[in-house]
Amino acid sequence: MTEAAGWIDELAFTARKESWVASSGGRFYKIFRRSDDPVRDWLDPLCMEKASREYSDTLFLARLSGRVCAPARLDHACVVYPLLSGPDMHPMLRQMRGAVDAQGRAGALREAMVLLAQLHGAKRDTADYPVKDYLHNGYLVPDAEVTRRIGKRDRTLFISGFEVRNFRFDRHRGGWFFFDPQHVFLGMPEDDFARFVISLLMINWGQGGSVRLWRDFSVSDLLSTYETASGRSLDRILLNYFLHETIAMRRYFAQKALHNMSGAKRVLGAPYLSVYFMQLNHWAANNEL
Repeated sequence: MTEAAGWIDELAFTARKESWVASSGGRFYKIFRRSDDPVRDWLDPLCMEKASREYSDTLFLARLSGRVCAPARLDHACVVYPLLSGPDMHPMLRQMRGAVDAQGRAGALREAMVLLAQLHGAKRDTADYPVKDYLHNGYLVPDAEVTRRIGKRDRTLFISGFEVRNFRFDRHRGGWFFFDPQHVFLGMPEDDFARFVISLLMINWGQGGSVRLWRDFSVSDLLSTYETASGRSLDRILLNYFLHETIAMRRYFAQKALHNMSGAKRVLGAPYLSVYFMQLNHWAANNEL
């Protein structure tokens, strides 16, 4: 360990799949992970590249909206954020019950849609972001009509991490804040909206979760909130396509994760995956907008 990295050793980092995280003194620390040693990853060139990209992307998004959690600084492969007081939106929505909580759920989701509208409304400093190639890099082949509409559609920012799990409430500022944008492109606004909807339906997904979809929200309310806040109408044909495309994407990565599991977990996980995605496809077919 280098002397300069002593401050890392003083923090209690927790290992996640792709990062090390810790909190101390009103700050949240995130180091991108490639090994079993946070100090080594702190100095790893690839981890530093990822951290630099997240830092610049999140800083840019925070200039577009005050409801993006702006990073405080970048130190090698560590991005330092102000510590949000919580709770996370994902478990909060799952635990809410009753009429009073229904108002709280709707309010939280409306805040997310207003933020998405603000980010999609950005007209400056977006030229450096790559254009997402929907014809070759998607998970579902678009038909001729969808291809035509994609070709004519104005691009907005597309934020692949805009999902329910990446929101946290901050009691000091009294609102929901977005973090972890992952990859940012120029793409279809319908793509972002669809991914957020599917992330809601999949709140119960995962080990120990229910096999049933989470349905305690109104797609029409989300759509109305977004369109009112953005002054932009979403293309219903593209929106329906991206709902199916997002399901195909999530299934691809779920099957990949299942393949890497041990034999017993793979045997138990296969029927769970099959039933879950059958429900998602059924929902998408019966809830076209």
